[in-house]
Amino acid sequence: MKRVLFAILAMGLMVQTVFGAAQQLQKAPQKQSAIYIPKLEPQNQVLTVPTHKSSPIVRPSQREGMTITLVDSSKNGYGMIVAPTRPLEVHDGNFFFVYRQWAGDQGTSGQIGSAYSGDAQNWNVYSNLNPGMGIGRYPSALGNSEYPYAIWNEYTGQGAGYGGRPYYSYDEFGWDGESMTAATDIDITWADSKDLWVGSPDHSYDNANAVDYFNVVYADWTRSNSYAFHSEAYQDGMVVFGSEIPVIDVVNDMVGGDASGSYTSSPVLDINDDGIGYVAVTTYFLGGDVGTSPYSNRHTIAFKQTTDYGANWSGGQNGSNYYYIPDIVMNFMLASGDFPSTWYDACNDTTYNFEELFATYDFDMRVDSQGNPHFIVGLLPSGGGFVYPGISPANGFYHFWIDKDYLANPGQMNTPTGWNYSKVVSTQDSWMWSTPSGGSYWQTTFPSFAISEEGDDVMYVVSSMVVPGPANDPTPSDTCNADESYPEWSEDVFVIRSVDGGVTWETPMNVTNTPDPDATDDDSPEEISAHASASGATSSRVYICYQMPDWLYGSTTGDPDGPDHKNRVYAGWVDLEVVGTTPANPVPVQFALQPAYPNPFNPVTNIVYRVAREGRVNLRIYDLLGQEVTTLVNEVQSPNEYSVIWNGRDAMGRVVPNGLYLYRMEADGFTQMRKMMLLK
Repeated sequence: MKRVLFAILAMGLMVQTVFGAAQQLQKAPQKQSAIYIPKLEPQNQVLTVPTHKSSPIVRPSQREGMTITLVDSSKNGYGMIVAPTRPLEVHDGNFFFVYRQWAGDQGTSGQIGSAYSGDAQNWNVYSNLNPGMGIGRYPSALGNSEYPYAIWNEYTGQGAGYGGRPYYSYDEFGWDGESMTAATDIDITWADSKDLWVGSPDHSYDNANAVDYFNVVYADWTRSNSYAFHSEAYQDGMVVFGSEIPVIDVVNDMVGGDASGSYTSSPVLDINDDGIGYVAVTTYFLGGDVGTSPYSNRHTIAFKQTTDYGANWSGGQNGSNYYYIPDIVMNFMLASGDFPSTWYDACNDTTYNFEELFATYDFDMRVDSQGNPHFIVGLLPSGGGFVYPGISPANGFYHFWIDKDYLANPGQMNTPTGWNYSKVVSTQDSWMWSTPSGGSYWQTTFPSFAISEEGDDVMYVVSSMVVPGPANDPTPSDTCNADESYPEWSEDVFVIRSVDGGVTWETPMNVTNTPDPDATDDDSPEEISAHASASGATSSRVYICYQMPDWLYGSTTGDPDGPDHKNRVYAGWVDLEVVGTTPANPVPVQFALQPAYPNPFNPVTNIVYRVAREGRVNLRIYDLLGQEVTTLVNEVQSPNEYSVIWNGRDAMGRVVPNGLYLYRMEADGFTQMRKMMLLK
């Protein structure tokens, strides 16, 4: 699709341009407010002069092992635009998809629909799960061995806020029984003083006692806090939830918001089948925004743990009521040079200094089979209450994890007892853009996370990200004007896989890459709001869903963004090359240089690397001036995983001074460099 740019990478110039169906798009200004703006469409939908035309139905080519099918349409796409929802459930070969359903020009934008499939290619659609009710929002799907469930909240308009009221429905005759029940309250004590939004649901199964557990956690947009609902009884599909459980006390423990937004995200929930799980938000601890918190003074991930399937929640790190990623982790990432510490805006002759790394509001979390938490979250530099989304390829999604046994007292970073991190993918190309309505893609592009259920170390991150394409610049010598065009600009679905538990990540794969048949028109196939199914992933397959705006039909809210249009919803899977080898021949499938541990270190650190093909391997240490300090490996090696120790000495055996060092691996055309810090 044609994207004509009338804005620049530097701040300040904000002239809008053509985007999609008579919409506006621009490069984002590089300075953005750090506050969270809830994704809420207007209550009263206004269809802006519908054309009654329709964009051609896109049937993506089956590439990169992708099998995807058009399921249905929605009045608009607000049901899938946040990370905490779980639109697609995959269970024992059954597929259940829950979404905002198309109800015609005059129909509500909040009709909840669902669809069942036994092969993710032929779908049986169920209509209007919430007849005569309010406007359903943020739907999710769950399932156990017997029944599929739809979960959503209604926009009632009652009380002091929007009146968010949570419901569920299930197929009383089982999977594809074609008989979804009437909506049932999740909160049995709901009153109009409550305002429960953006539910993050979970089902877990206690195999030893043959008990199903259901949990849903919500952000309350009037009372500010987050509340969990835990099933107290389950029989023949009917779930009885207990009273709300306060899990995140924003009022007393976090920096609150105001009418313009909040510093605390919606909560994300996941519990494994052993009953160990977590509920998490990104937030500032009270005083953290001004550097006076005794816990963390960074916008970080804070979370609580359950060990009894969600009946009780607790925290407890450094005297806090929560576990959290401590400042030392993000401080190290900024100080190590992974992120820029300053940025010079040449077009406005202004230098910005960055005080911290800032965790984005849309993130995802999963629990592995050992009960350890894994987080995928965006990071970007921040200072003075602002964030800088598009200035560096370091901006992107990062993976954080820790052994649950060390949550209360983490050891050194990047060690088996401490917090560990790895970079998943750069999001600079996505975050540098503003949405047509003037929002920023740093609060639009989000990760969705899945872990293989086969007991291996395979993980997936799925995300809809921008592919700008080449620029047509009539005046390339003037870098501060705004006359470029991007005729191949597109949003596509990317899958990034890790085969080693998230230590390293494979090259991102654009699994849709849907071509635009006519880049000169106002219509374009954009795959937005991609989610990975929280269930069903294997070592070679991840299940996905996404939506695609019908630009020609027109906006249903009056706003020009993609989710504000009629959207088509798609679901299916992506097959990747089978990873690993037989136990008798455990040859790595790709070259990799893993993060050193510990890092920072004193006096020694361990470097692990993988060799995929026999050949000469070089592993050298350099200082920041690029001068070689010592060579750790210089020999022909067979395919395998290797480990080498560096003792902080140079080639002459002399102890090197404190500071940042680089280690670089070269093998058979593969080159990778990482950083580590020696602290004495």
